[in-house]
Amino acid sequence: MDARRTLRPGERDRHRRPIGHDQGRTDRGLARQLGAALLAGLLALPIGGAARADGLPSGQPIVLWEVVWERVGDGGAQAVLRFIAPQIARDGGTVDPDAALADLDWLCRTHGLPIAALPAARSDKLVVTLMDRPVPRGTTDPEATQYFGLYAIEEGECRPIDF
Repeated sequence: MDARRTLRPGERDRHRRPIGHDQGRTDRGLARQLGAALLAGLLALPIGGAARADGLPSGQPIVLWEVVWERVGDGGAQAVLRFIAPQIARDGGTVDPDAALADLDWLCRTHGLPIAALPAARSDKLVVTLMDRPVPRGTTDPEATQYFGLYAIEEGECRPIDF
């Protein structure tokens, strides 16, 4: 560092402000795309907030709880889609593990692929989670039932990855 340069803002720096990640422009574009995707998803939900999921193999009602993008170790990105699915509960649930697995695959194809293809948020991996109650990401709840599906996006299709 140049010893003559001060760390305090001077007259020439008075009009400079931080504008955020990627100069702010990409963030606004991403926000518009994500907002449009969220709005489209919300408009597709019936009144009451729970998806009837007529196409869901198990027929159980679900709610989209969270969508998160993460950087992964190989330099790529993964989208994480988390759904509340009360019918997978150990006590009182009506959906067995095989039906939940079919639901994970269906959700990857119908919800994950469009999200992974967003221009400003492309993902090459998807994680789909079904949980019987909200569980904060990265925490455990021994009382909760959760199913996870990890998928690679290859040639526009969901390919399950063993983990």
